[in-house]
Amino acid sequence: MSSVGEQLRRAREARGLTVEQIAEETKLMLAQVKALESGDYSAFPAMVYTRGSIKSYADVVKIDPTPLLEQLKEELQGKTGDVSQPYSENMGEDGLFWRLLMAVKTVMPLVVIALILGGAVIGYTLWKNQQGKDPLMALGNGRYEGATQAEHVVETLSLPPLP
Repeated sequence: MSSVGEQLRRAREARGLTVEQIAEETKLMLAQVKALESGDYSAFPAMVYTRGSIKSYADVVKIDPTPLLEQLKEELQGKTGDVSQPYSENMGEDGLFWRLLMAVKTVMPLVVIALILGGAVIGYTLWKNQQGKDPLMALGNGRYEGATQAEHVVETLSLPPLP
């Protein structure tokens, strides 16, 4: 019996599809599609992503994913003896990258919310401070200075007569 990767590759070739087309249809990275076909599941951060990717790939090439997923389970038990952590020894750089990516995806919405709330608090504080200022403070001393600097004419404005 051929491996899961070989079955996927043969089904892809039978449909006349390229690896790039599979990557585009499944929304997987090209390296992940190649890893599936070669049986290298360390390109995925967790087993659930591996199974989901195999299911997506199988849907694109129009084959039933159920036997493939069962065979995957058997293949992984034969390699490691423990299906829950099939490539814990193989996590290396790729596994670290995926863990960091998942951490960023988890933390990023919290950072955005904190920035929005911080901006709202600062904006409200500035608005409140502006409300407390006397609007007549910006008018100056009430003296008129001539239009040209050379004349140095300063006149005092007269007040209208009281009624």
